Amino acid sequence: MMRRLLTSLAALFAASSLSFAQVNLEEEFFSLPDTVSNEYLDSLKISVKTPNDYWMIGVYGGAAALVGDFNPIRTTGYLIKFPVYGISVVKYFTMFGMFPNMGLEFGVQQNYEGYQYKRNKETGYRPTDSGAYQLWMSVPEAFILSHFHYDIGEYFKIIGKLGIFGGYRTSITRTLDDYYKDSEYEQYVNSFRDYDLRWSYGVQAGLGFALMFNPIEIHLNFQFKWGWGSFWKPDYNSMGQYSPYYYRFAYPFDGALTFGVYYQLTPRFGHTKAQLRALAKKMIQEQQETN
Repeated sequence: MMRRLLTSLAALFAASSLSFAQVNLEEEFFSLPDTVSNEYLDSLKISVKTPNDYWMIGVYGGAAALVGDFNPIRTTGYLIKFPVYGISVVKYFTMFGMFPNMGLEFGVQQNYEGYQYKRNKETGYRPTDSGAYQLWMSVPEAFILSHFHYDIGEYFKIIGKLGIFGGYRTSITRTLDDYYKDSEYEQYVNSFRDYDLRWSYGVQAGLGFALMFNPIEIHLNFQFKWGWGSFWKPDYNSMGQYSPYYYRFAYPFDGALTFGVYYQLTPRFGHTKAQLRALAKKMIQEQQETN
């Protein structure tokens, strides 16, 4: 009984290993009769797997460049924060049975939002908010992105992404201008004010490329975020007072460069019926030339 059970488990493991193996198009994975005609090939009902229909999971890390979008307009410089890191699952599929270049990505990541005001070269003046010329916040996020990928050969592909994200600002750090140090603004250096907003959401996009060494893929991606969740309640001035005279707002406007490693959970290669028939005809032709 035990021997039969072990034999069954070994057979199951072997079958699973074969099902997840990466199959090259040139491999013979079905048998043909001695005499094969085009009519016979056309009559075959073959179960096929669509190319680029697979799952993968991976981790990535990098750094973010924080800018911000302000009204009234403020001159800002890039504020670099790191590490940005996350994990995501990608499912590639064929849309409508016609477009084998689509996919969906679901993931979570640790990111940042903020800004850094620049000093005016002519006047020497640098804007501040609550006495701070620099601010950054830690923001855990979740996202869902649609994918478009274009494979170039067997080992390289270009990737485009577009979707939405949502997050929550968990901590804040302000850098005060020298003029405001030892002032009432010290109390806000590491704390949110009453009119600061915590929820973050908006549009996320990406552009990158990948190197594919089945079952491992190496991804380099530039991530772009346009946040629709303001840093603070609109119409409030820098003193935290409501202003009826102008519309004041500030939104995240960020980018991040990330490097990731992904593992293919299912085989990347598949075969259409046309490819299978072409392979069979090639096998027959080679056999006839040999004979």
